Amino acid sequence: MLRSLTTTVALAVAAVVFAVAMAEAAPLTTIYGNLGTVNASTTSNTVGYLSLSQPNQFQAQGFTVGNQVGSSAWDIQEIQVGLGSSGAPSPVVGIYSSSPAPASLLATFTGTTSVSTKGLYTFTGSFTALQNTSYWVVLSNANSASLESYEWYTNDAFTTPTQQNASNVNYLATLERNGEEGSWTNAIPSLSISVSAVAVPEPPTYALAMVAGVLGAGAVARRRSKKA
Repeated sequence: MLRSLTTTVALAVAAVVFAVAMAEAAPLTTIYGNLGTVNASTTSNTVGYLSLSQPNQFQAQGFTVGNQVGSSAWDIQEIQVGLGSSGAPSPVVGIYSSSPAPASLLATFTGTTSVSTKGLYTFTGSFTALQNTSYWVVLSNANSASLESYEWYTNDAFTTPTQQNASNVNYLATLERNGEEGSWTNAIPSLSISVSAVAVPEPPTYALAMVAGVLGAGAVARRRSKKA
């Protein structure tokens, strides 16, 4: 009996471990954006210092995670944007809650290279975006007080971001603001961006794995009992 119980527990645990391992092995998928190229684009919004009257510009692009089938959320791990600068800016990329404009900082993503020549730049981190919820990707500059800035470019095709790979993650709006306390106003919708994430399985997936493990172990235990 003790051996049967031990087997039951071991198989149940193995089933859950397998389910978790499968989730962690899920591929990184582009779920939203309009990245394209920024080679020819000369249209951009300034992030950071712009002028004496606009010393600290913020730029934000919002998206809504719609209802998900087979997953409860997306673990966002990579954000790419089309940027460029002739100075030495200190870009900050954050994900903010929506109320309905950007509200509270939820996660910060770190750049892999310094922003200089116009091109596509990658920022990495981790944030779980829940279904049926809106968020904002907000770009700011940490050294605006030193009169530094950078440009966030539109893609060459001037297209608005859309869901990618049937993710049901859709464009919300593009806004800009001067300073920490300024008001958000509408901005160019075609700023180049790509958001990539890993699907997060729904909680019932783990529960079903455990039930399957227990039932399988129970069947094994019954067969061994009959043989004995």
